[in-house]
Amino acid sequence: MLLTISLGLVPLLFQPVFQDPVGDLEVPESVLQDDGDYYTLDLSELDDGGLTLRQFIKICQVNTGLNFTLDETSTGIRAKLDGRKLLLYGRKKIKREDFYSFFQIMMKIHGFVCVQQGSGDLAVIVITEQLASNIVLIKSNAQYVDVENVPEFADQPGTYLFTTVPLKYADPTDLGTKLRTAIGTTSGDNSAFMDLGQERALLIQGYGPFVAASVRMVQILDRKPEFIKPEFRKVRLREASAEELAELLAELVENMTEGTSSSNSRNNSRNRQPQVQTRIATNIVSYPQDNSLLITADPDIMEAILDLVAQLDTKVEEPQSNYHVYVLQYLSAADLDESITQFIQATEQERERVDRNAGGGGSSRTNTQEQKIIVEIHEETNSLLVTATRTKWAEFKAMLDTLDRRQSQVLIETALIEVSSDFSKEIGLEYANLETPNGDTQRGFGYTSTGITTSSGIGDARLPSPTAAGLTLGIFDGEDLGIPIILQMAQSRTDSNILSVPSVLVSNNKMATVTSEDRVPYQTSNATQASVSTGVEWSEAGISLNITPSISAHKYLRLAINLEVSSFRPNESTTLPPSIISRSIQTSVDLPDGATMWLGGIVRNDITDGESGIPYLSDIPVIGGLFGSTSKNNVKTTLFFFCTPRIMEDFDELNDISQQGKSRAAETIGLDRVRIIDPEFSMNSPVDVILDQDDNGEVEMGTLNLAGFAAPTYSTTGGELKDSSAVEATREAAVKEGR
Repeated sequence: MLLTISLGLVPLLFQPVFQDPVGDLEVPESVLQDDGDYYTLDLSELDDGGLTLRQFIKICQVNTGLNFTLDETSTGIRAKLDGRKLLLYGRKKIKREDFYSFFQIMMKIHGFVCVQQGSGDLAVIVITEQLASNIVLIKSNAQYVDVENVPEFADQPGTYLFTTVPLKYADPTDLGTKLRTAIGTTSGDNSAFMDLGQERALLIQGYGPFVAASVRMVQILDRKPEFIKPEFRKVRLREASAEELAELLAELVENMTEGTSSSNSRNNSRNRQPQVQTRIATNIVSYPQDNSLLITADPDIMEAILDLVAQLDTKVEEPQSNYHVYVLQYLSAADLDESITQFIQATEQERERVDRNAGGGGSSRTNTQEQKIIVEIHEETNSLLVTATRTKWAEFKAMLDTLDRRQSQVLIETALIEVSSDFSKEIGLEYANLETPNGDTQRGFGYTSTGITTSSGIGDARLPSPTAAGLTLGIFDGEDLGIPIILQMAQSRTDSNILSVPSVLVSNNKMATVTSEDRVPYQTSNATQASVSTGVEWSEAGISLNITPSISAHKYLRLAINLEVSSFRPNESTTLPPSIISRSIQTSVDLPDGATMWLGGIVRNDITDGESGIPYLSDIPVIGGLFGSTSKNNVKTTLFFFCTPRIMEDFDELNDISQQGKSRAAETIGLDRVRIIDPEFSMNSPVDVILDQDDNGEVEMGTLNLAGFAAPTYSTTGGELKDSSAVEATREAAVKEGR
């Protein structure tokens, strides 16, 4: 409760004010004189240098009727009050009702404040020092004053109080921060501002003058902001696209106005009163119907925006686009796709790593995110579809121009020669004389078997194979239709010479594959509990050749060769797969252009000797052969491989080789058949008679074909496509060349 005292109604105890000492505290006479509505304070007549502060407290008590006491918890407060003099030069007139305020001012000057405890008739004012250690006492007994009554305490620097100021327009947090920065607070009196966000108010605490001044400043700042109407313009574009320009213009305006407030620009240009204002947002929308821009913005920046539009709305002679088409002339787009993707990803990862390291070191970097390169392949036209900025595209195109160059081709002529010899010799003698006994008689029997004859069982007729090779002799028994004795001698020899001359044209660093296979069927069976099913499968054997040429410096070639040759061996069984013999060569060699490489040494020589007969008897010299059979097999195989690579630098040389091949084919299969492949091929156009010699040295007539010396028919273009006409021309050329 606020204690209000009307000092004018307090009766004077002395006339003049002090006639006699009060208790043990002597107060000099004529220090304070009554002058109607005023008191006159005159300290110039004191001989001892001034009035003590304790005497001044007594004077205030007598003339205001307030009860004072001292804070005895403050060490030596009586001595301090008695030891400090109140000096005032000249006479001072003070209104009666203002005397207590004057008292607080003088006490505050000397470091003492008034702390009221209790209210009404119980109110007592404690005099204490203004120290940090006494702040709890001061604040705990502070008065809460309604904001409208705060001006009454503007002249009471010794009274600590609280008040709350409600806000209508200003933000409490923002305003409190700015007031703390502008006014500041002293650490001794603990004055402060506290924002009450939910109540939208400020809590102010401090001594009377500080609180009164702060309330006044808050009331001045808490005013309704002036409303600035945004300006609207519709700008029709003549050259640029409204959709494209709207996005770019919005970004430019944002960067241009970033860090500045519209209130500052308006205050500088129109000299308005400073106050809190809301910045007007710039809005730029495209209007495709008539290619216009609809702009709403602060009037102060509208002219700058219109100036930007005028500079950007210009005719572009050569429009720059981030979309590009690159037609590959020699490389395959599908083969290049994976390597380009990996290269771009590795480049982006390295750039991001460098940026992270640079950012960690404190270096400045731009906030603009650079557009990444995007590459897609179009296999139908063997093209690359690229999205990239102008700078990135220049770098990427330079790389493609370097990569997409015609690579030399290699003509590989090979010869595979396989020479084999198969020799076998077999001599055998069999004896069989079996008679079936009659009745209960017993009869001995004996026979030999060396695989010459066949029979159904014991005692049946034994007959030689009707297809047996060599000489077959024996004794024929007419009674049992058997052959008691049979002699067979056979010898066979098979020589084979296989020549395979494949030729293949392959690009540099690409693998060429030549395959020639034979397929032989054999019967298979699958038995189950219910039935037995049969089928036919195929066994394959032949020649498989893989060659990868790499052209190095000085016209040397590195060949990676993988050769595998397999062949069937005789097999009497029709239910088992045929036997296959395989031979392979895998190597890597270096040789000059046009040199012939020979690979040999794959020689196989299988010798098999076999004997069968009656023990001991077949070992008798000279006649031992009558009691058994002997066989001898010798299989010898030799493989030779020749390879001649030739580098094809241009297409004219390739055309000459093709013409030579067609001429040799025409001599073998006839000109009409060759013309099925090349209807325009002719061995007589142009006609030129030449002389040549055959194998016997005789001169014979021939023709010379000069078509290979004509201009090459292969022609194509590659690189970036800049307009639709170039695209159409490339397409027509591809169709004409059969690509």
